[in-house]
Amino acid sequence: MAGIANRRYKPERAVTARTVVLDFLSNRGTREIPARTVLAAGALFGFSEQNLRMALARLVEEGVAANSGRGRYRLAPPAAAMRAEVRKWKHVADLVRPWNGEWIVVVGTEISRADRAAFRRHERAIRLRGLREFMPGLSIRPANLRDTIPELRAHLATLGLHRKALVAALSGLDAGATARAARLWNTAAMRREYSELCAALEASRESVPRLPLEMAAIETMLLGRDVIRHINLDPLLPEELMPQRYLHELVRAMITYDEIGREVWRRVMRRIENKK
Repeated sequence: MAGIANRRYKPERAVTARTVVLDFLSNRGTREIPARTVLAAGALFGFSEQNLRMALARLVEEGVAANSGRGRYRLAPPAAAMRAEVRKWKHVADLVRPWNGEWIVVVGTEISRADRAAFRRHERAIRLRGLREFMPGLSIRPANLRDTIPELRAHLATLGLHRKALVAALSGLDAGATARAARLWNTAAMRREYSELCAALEASRESVPRLPLEMAAIETMLLGRDVIRHINLDPLLPEELMPQRYLHELVRAMITYDEIGREVWRRVMRRIENKK
């Protein structure tokens, strides 16, 4: 895969043909995009046409993408919930309320691990809502989300929560249990990572205008997707456990950077369209 010029940033995860294709489909929502456009854009990242076509075919087989039969693809309806989850990053500050000291728990003691795919979806769902395992079969988080318990249960279900899981409120934890629960999140590492990502965004904002268009496109997509991933995986802890200014600063920096990236990619797509 093609590299990037920003020395302040190294991609955390290897980007695959699948993730590149999925990013393009997600950005289009339910609108169709020609396969040739996906292939041309994916080629910027060093992926072959064969790899990109294989990624498209597999996404269709999994029900994540849909093929109209005219060489055009779109995100399939079952993937809409995850797309909405990814796109919530700009408004994470609106998802919380002051904490009253209570907790939310997901109990999964009756969930069988025999169906590994279902169990992975369940684990992903609770992690996306910031829950961490407190003891075997029981995950916990502060009850500072704006969602009511029924709303949270419904949202978790759309993300893959197992049908046998129990979602409930919990109060009355003793001091020892409260302290142990608070240590489930590595807030020091989160503060350090967010500061580093803000520095990487600032360095990229300065360098992108001087880069060749293709390099600018690669950098803005890779850095942007990593930052958004961090924002979306933030557990949204109450101020008592994690100062939220670190997250809010990262969101503000990413909103500015997102505009830069979108303009870069508008230019890329115009160039691709003009070559047809």
